[in-house]
Amino acid sequence: MICVSIACGSHKRMISEHQSLADDGVRLVELRLDFLRNDPELDRLLTDRPTQVVVTARRPEDGGKWRDTEEKRQTVLRAAIAAGVDFVDLEEDIAPTIPRFGKTKRIVSFHDLDSTPEDLEAIYQRALQGDPDFIKIAVTPRNISDVFRLMTFTREKNENKPKIPMVGISMGEIGLASRILAKKFGCPFTYATFSESRTIAPGLLEYSKLRDFYRFGDIDRNTEVFGVIGDPIGHSLSPLIHNAGFAQKEMNRVYLPFRLPPEDLQEFIARAPEIGVRGISITIPHKVAAVDELTQFDPAVEEIGACNTMIFEGKERYGYNTDYVAAILSLEIALGGTGIAEQSPLIGKKALILGAGGAGKAVAYGLLQRTVKVTIADLDDERAFRLAEQLHCEYVDWDMRHAIPSNILVNCTPVGMHPKVNETPFDKAAMHQGMVVFDAVYNPENTLFLKNAKAKGCTAVSGVEMFIGQACMQFKLFTGAKGPAGLMRKLIKNAISAIHEDED
Repeated sequence: MICVSIACGSHKRMISEHQSLADDGVRLVELRLDFLRNDPELDRLLTDRPTQVVVTARRPEDGGKWRDTEEKRQTVLRAAIAAGVDFVDLEEDIAPTIPRFGKTKRIVSFHDLDSTPEDLEAIYQRALQGDPDFIKIAVTPRNISDVFRLMTFTREKNENKPKIPMVGISMGEIGLASRILAKKFGCPFTYATFSESRTIAPGLLEYSKLRDFYRFGDIDRNTEVFGVIGDPIGHSLSPLIHNAGFAQKEMNRVYLPFRLPPEDLQEFIARAPEIGVRGISITIPHKVAAVDELTQFDPAVEEIGACNTMIFEGKERYGYNTDYVAAILSLEIALGGTGIAEQSPLIGKKALILGAGGAGKAVAYGLLQRTVKVTIADLDDERAFRLAEQLHCEYVDWDMRHAIPSNILVNCTPVGMHPKVNETPFDKAAMHQGMVVFDAVYNPENTLFLKNAKAKGCTAVSGVEMFIGQACMQFKLFTGAKGPAGLMRKLIKNAISAIHEDED
């Protein structure tokens, strides 16, 4: 079940939001009394309530906004119990002083806004002293190890359907998985916010996104987990298209964004199967480093030195690179080709690739397989040199990139990516009619780089098609089923359009 937190400054607005949520099918809400500007009027809030209610009045040290005395706060909580509220949230240090009364169920909670304490068991045992019906532990992870530690602890406490279930939450972006996968670890409910624009707690998702986008109601202990790892990761549209694909094909799978700093990569990959992860997409900055964590990989991964897809099977970690196939196919289609290597329109062409990272490596490798003469340039000239040496092709200093004659120009840098949409990695004046210009950036779809190419009479190839192509291949690796390209394309174009309409 999703418990939707309502945090409003006025009683009238709180009551209105409550009714609106009930009309939308929500069955449990948390009324955050600490957000009210005036003294809580429980009769107004609880009489004829349209759903079950959790009453919470959170202290500032626990992430709340209670402004009055602690004595008054506890008096309000006791009054809510006396009024017969369905649930009351009591911090573990005060719960033993507030006796059980009537049918009100007790959530005994602990919050740490700075860290994830080492001794979670001690916190759990203290919470038990508060006569709980549920225990809630919400902490702040400093790294991925903290997230795994709390999720493992939560699962252990909820095994075999215990008399007192536990809700374990790692707050913030790093801990997002703990909220989405709550049911997988036996949690009786998770929390969401009533409005995406209202910050109530770090990492709290808007309830309709949790319900509809991640299909929270369908998640269970057998749900297979997939996701994308990167840093940053909030911009990724991969969760959008993969979750929609799983839903369309009625698969018990969910796809999550995992924000993963580079120093956490090794531990995440080692422990991902512990939380049911079966496969991951890999993006900046992990595509190269992830190769060292593989036990088996396809020849392209070895040649390119970059991996964008990993599958977990037992102790094995299989690595693939779907970027290069998708990029080459996008270019061939733009040139009227059919994707058959022997008949490729790319054969014999000259290409300049901007960027020597994971995407640049993938595209360079694919073009070389089509006997294209490839030259690589990167802001880091040494990195361009190393990649050219590895792939046995040419390189050029970044400052000399405009002097290289080419039929094909490919951007594999993040230059021009949202939100820095007014930047381009290549001067318009150096483009020429007849050149094929491809941008691996897909958000926005029509980058300044591509706008300039069209203005000069070039054939412009959007990164959207590469993104959809590699995603369909990943979907097949994840599930064994064909990726829904049409659905993915529609969703990506709509999402990108919405992002830029909002900015306008």
